[in-house]
Amino acid sequence: MSKGYMVWFHNNPACEEAILQRQEYEAVLTGYGENDFWLEFLVGSGLWETMVGMEATELRKQNGKPPRALNGIEVIRELADINAISHCGKILSDVRLMLIAGFNVEEVAKGKGKLVIDPETLSNHLARISVQSVQRSFVEHVRLLRQRRWIRGKVYAADAMEIIIPYGTKYEKIGHVGDKRGYKLVVLLNINPGRERVVGFSLAPLQTSERTMLREILERLDKEVAPVKDWIDVLVMDRGYWGAEYLTGLKKDFGIDYVTRARDEGLQVVEHIECSIKAGDIKWVWSIEKHSQFGKIKVRSAAIEDIPFYDEKGNQIGSTNAVISEEKDLKGEPLKNEDGSIRRFYYITSLPAKKSPVKIRNYYRSRWIIENQGFRELNQRWRIERLAGRKFNTINSRIAFALMLYNSEHIMKMRHPGAWQDQRYKLSGRWATGLGGLSIVTYTPKGELGLFTTRQYGVLVEKAERRRIVNILESAEAQGQTIKDVVALLHLQDD
Repeated sequence: MSKGYMVWFHNNPACEEAILQRQEYEAVLTGYGENDFWLEFLVGSGLWETMVGMEATELRKQNGKPPRALNGIEVIRELADINAISHCGKILSDVRLMLIAGFNVEEVAKGKGKLVIDPETLSNHLARISVQSVQRSFVEHVRLLRQRRWIRGKVYAADAMEIIIPYGTKYEKIGHVGDKRGYKLVVLLNINPGRERVVGFSLAPLQTSERTMLREILERLDKEVAPVKDWIDVLVMDRGYWGAEYLTGLKKDFGIDYVTRARDEGLQVVEHIECSIKAGDIKWVWSIEKHSQFGKIKVRSAAIEDIPFYDEKGNQIGSTNAVISEEKDLKGEPLKNEDGSIRRFYYITSLPAKKSPVKIRNYYRSRWIIENQGFRELNQRWRIERLAGRKFNTINSRIAFALMLYNSEHIMKMRHPGAWQDQRYKLSGRWATGLGGLSIVTYTPKGELGLFTTRQYGVLVEKAERRRIVNILESAEAQGQTIKDVVALLHLQDD
């Protein structure tokens, strides 16, 4: 081996032979094993490419570290659930993981167990990925999902979450609402059961209007992916998106229907609904539902169409439709909120309502997917509220990686349910012991690199040892030596 820079070439057969022939080689333990289906699925499906292709557009000069490989490290860090970038030394010293991330063999092998890069390099890299670059990559991700038909159903939900920073004041672009400091994250999610997919997101200072953020998401998808009217039929939103001009604008500008709830009971549209109820001009429809809080309940719903829609200045700008629903127990007694008020809901929609008011209510109730499954999973499994740094680009790019991995896991679950269940079982501790099982990387003086699971390596070592003992026995027999002589020789070699 030369004293300077050594280049290793991946050659498993040569390394196997070196082990079997008991030639000189060096073995290093790595935390990656071939049983780790996660990474193989990401690479083989094309999802890996959409993530590692994110460009560090604000990089002023080349530092010798390929951006694609640094993106690969960030993906692996997210999979490993390593809380802080400064704590990811276990990844950065892992030969196999660094090869998968995208580093050259020679870059990885020259360290052999040492950190391939400094953790600060990864942090600096994320800070150099602009918001525009992140969104370009996320658009490519969504295009792939549509191309591979991994998005089904045309009902989507939008929701916002607050990322509150209790004591932070030095975070870039941090927002303020009253005493709260932090950021607002708006997510657009396909809510087809079993096929939940995030198709758009926006991060902004806390005081930013979520209506503005959602509209920016829709405009980007409409322009860069496909006309949203072709793949979004219904958009379900909570009361935070209320506004007659805003809602009618969604229908007018994008061709998609909306379902939401009236912001409060003092609105003119609610007064119109109440007048219709008192006049007896509505027809109630009964349905049975199951709730986590009340169990089975009875619900009566009614529809009112062509209700005048007024903007904030009191000007009529069109009309809308509505559904009113009242919840009762199985005996017909009204259910009440904690403050004693009757549980009554006013749903506002651009969809025809009279034909099936229950369907409109069910559209809105489907929002629980984004609230209870979407954001809950993003928080608990992907730690979406965990900030990777204080710079806005760092926070934004890290969220993008987490959202794409959220989609990727759901796709893997759909396409390979058995393998996914197996991985979930193995990862019940959130990758606490590393990615998959342990494996071995071997190096020979000739510049050959071999990758083996611990089982494969153990089999090779056992086979090499058996060959050694057989050779000693055959040589002893040829020289007329006794078993006692052979045992003494074996002890001598062990020493």
